[in-house]
Amino acid sequence: MTLPTCPHCRPGPETYRYLGRYEFDVDAARGLVADGREPVEVDDASVRYWLEDSKLHDQHLDHVDPRFPGILAHVWFNDGIAEHHGHALIDGNHRAARCLRDGRPFFARLLTEAESRAVLTDTAS
Repeated sequence: MTLPTCPHCRPGPETYRYLGRYEFDVDAARGLVADGREPVEVDDASVRYWLEDSKLHDQHLDHVDPRFPGILAHVWFNDGIAEHHGHALIDGNHRAARCLRDGRPFFARLLTEAESRAVLTDTAS
């Protein structure tokens, strides 16, 4: 739910920048996961990890709807020695934080590797 008085509820295109390195087209990702795929429960430790570097706004938490799953994307990083692979929560950070705060399970839909690459709009070198 969006509130017109909340400065964090903004209409328009949405992207998510992760680690200052990756930018994802969240709107395109939402379109892909609207295919009926089942959300998976995300463990609390993973939620805490993803939220560590997120910019969260406490006044926004109370009106986000935690019933809507987030979206997880695949990410890759080459440190010059090896390529590493993991996941990033690209949609639902405030919903995840609310679930954690309220002691509720958090669910997310997972993009495939190909879908993750398709919604990746920019990577920093």
